[in-house]
Amino acid sequence: MTVSSSGRSGRVLYVDPDDDAAGPVLDVLGQAAFAVEHVRDAATARERLNDGFDCVVSTQDLPDGTGLDLLGTVREADDEFPFVLFPDEGDERLASEAISVGVSDYVPREPVPKQRLALVDAVERVVFGSPEFPAVSEQLKDRAMDEAPVGITIADASRRDMPLIYVNDAFEELTEYTEADSLARNCSFLQGDDSDRAAVAEMSRALGAGDPVSVEIKNYTKSGEPFWNRVDIAPVHEDGELTHYVGFQLDVTERVEAEREARRQAEKARAERETVEALLARLDGLVTDVTSGLLGAGTRSAVEAAVCDRLVETEEHAVAWIGDSDPATDTITPSTWAGGDDPEGFAVDLDDGGPVARAVETGELQVVAADGDGESEREHERETGAAVDRSADGGTVAADEARRGVLAEYADVVGEEVAAVAALPLQYGDVGYGVLVVALRAGARLSQPERRVLSAVGTSTAMALHDLTSQRLLASDDVIELEFALNGSEPFFVGLSGVLGASFGHVGTVARDDGPTTLFFESDADPDAVTATLEDRGDGTTVTAVTTVDDRSILEFVVESSPLFDLLSDRGGRVTDMHAAGGAGQLTLELPPEAQPREVVETIEEAIPGADLTAYREHERPAETRQDVRTRIDERLTDRQETALQTAIVGGFFEWPRDSTGEELATTMDIGRSTFHQHLRAAQRKVFEELYG
Repeated sequence: MTVSSSGRSGRVLYVDPDDDAAGPVLDVLGQAAFAVEHVRDAATARERLNDGFDCVVSTQDLPDGTGLDLLGTVREADDEFPFVLFPDEGDERLASEAISVGVSDYVPREPVPKQRLALVDAVERVVFGSPEFPAVSEQLKDRAMDEAPVGITIADASRRDMPLIYVNDAFEELTEYTEADSLARNCSFLQGDDSDRAAVAEMSRALGAGDPVSVEIKNYTKSGEPFWNRVDIAPVHEDGELTHYVGFQLDVTERVEAEREARRQAEKARAERETVEALLARLDGLVTDVTSGLLGAGTRSAVEAAVCDRLVETEEHAVAWIGDSDPATDTITPSTWAGGDDPEGFAVDLDDGGPVARAVETGELQVVAADGDGESEREHERETGAAVDRSADGGTVAADEARRGVLAEYADVVGEEVAAVAALPLQYGDVGYGVLVVALRAGARLSQPERRVLSAVGTSTAMALHDLTSQRLLASDDVIELEFALNGSEPFFVGLSGVLGASFGHVGTVARDDGPTTLFFESDADPDAVTATLEDRGDGTTVTAVTTVDDRSILEFVVESSPLFDLLSDRGGRVTDMHAAGGAGQLTLELPPEAQPREVVETIEEAIPGADLTAYREHERPAETRQDVRTRIDERLTDRQETALQTAIVGGFFEWPRDSTGEELATTMDIGRSTFHQHLRAAQRKVFEELYG
């Protein structure tokens, strides 16, 4: 016999068919110094009941019955023998049944391990204290009601006005009415003129019928403060007669107001959605039409014409034009104009502070509207949070005269009154492709939804111009070649070449939109020395040796960010040569003419210390056709390699699952399987080198 934590001995018979679940229970009871024996079914437990145990602990689900069945057997023999029910999943019904049968204590298993400690407490109580389930005294009930965190009231149902005969402390705190204020009064004194009549009627109906009822109603405190009250009322019967009503009050003001605010926001969103839908219908698929036009445009002028022509087809737009800045004159002149005749000599000064100049400076949509349409600007402020400086009379800091001057200028050009002018920069990444300008006819408004549509048009236009720029380089028409000398410790391969006295030649790059950049270099440097030198640099660049043959290695460098390749990606450029030896290197790039080479040079010289432009060339590189690539591949492949590659393709070797094996294809060529794979691998390498080398 062992001794419990209370200093007394106790033996426990534990009934549980699940050995895994039983293990921790046996441990915790054993740690409490109980002697525990484990059985797995009710039959075995019944056989052991007379073996001197002080308590039975049983789960509910047993292979040959239930814990309640076992409890019934125990109670037939002994009304007071300690029995604790320890079900896997407890509920009110099971607890009620267990109490009615005479359980000594009831402890649900969840949550673990908290309930295991509760089980120890229960076993100690029933073994060394009272074996009966603890009774709840009237005094305890009174204390529970008095100290409950929700308002509790009791009304006398035998009297016509159903006066309150009890209120707890939480009710007084909730309503500010004391017990003296509340007793002998119908609880309707909490209602006011704004209380929901339907909720009042529902409570009256239920009370008249003796039914339970739950409502949410606006009530008022003694000081007149409104609050939302969740009222639950239940009838109380004695000998079949309705004697009282017990009510529960809970302040749900925060939830009700949050729900109302959510409904208001939902209604606002619905109204805005309807406005946007109506706008899109009115614009007659503007964005879709523009996008379709851009897909078919093969030149910059075609892109600009597709956008401007479609914009002026919309009734509200009087003029649409696109232009790009001229660095020599600091002006923007239209390259494409739609809506009337192209005005001769029309240009916008980038220093005039107007909407076009501000759009170029800020990179954001800028709008100048007639005096009577200031609401569109205030709406834009509310939607975007962008503040606009205003004078005391509500106008923008820019004088009304300047505003009218911009509108008058466009009115003179188009021959009719203009309500607003909007200028939108055509920006892709950090590359600008000019400005899109739209003038609105009198009476039109550039509301926030219309701004979104215009912004979408601008984004699509900039993407189309960027794609054309990239395609020009790939198609190899006219290109600009920039050559830079590199000296110092940057980029990393130049620094490595100086420290290690080695050479590095760029052989490939994998650039990702949202991740690190991987660069491959061929080098005569020792890979371990490269690794050690990079660790000393501490710039986060890592290296892996891919292959090493005859003291030359292909090294894979991973850099967290590469401003150079990000810059080239945005402008449709590419690296054609990059190498270094002995601390000096060279970088050669190709760009399309539209890629603003001056900005590229400035950016590279600023981002790479020691970079210096040494050559600027414009030349035409002949376009390479698919047949040109195929011819070069054919020239590199041997007859056996080409045969192996063609056999693998037609034989389904590259399908998954494969239609044929290497051994089967080797048989058709009358060669061994290993020889076939050697020819195939060599052919694949040569093809990949032509495509990606």
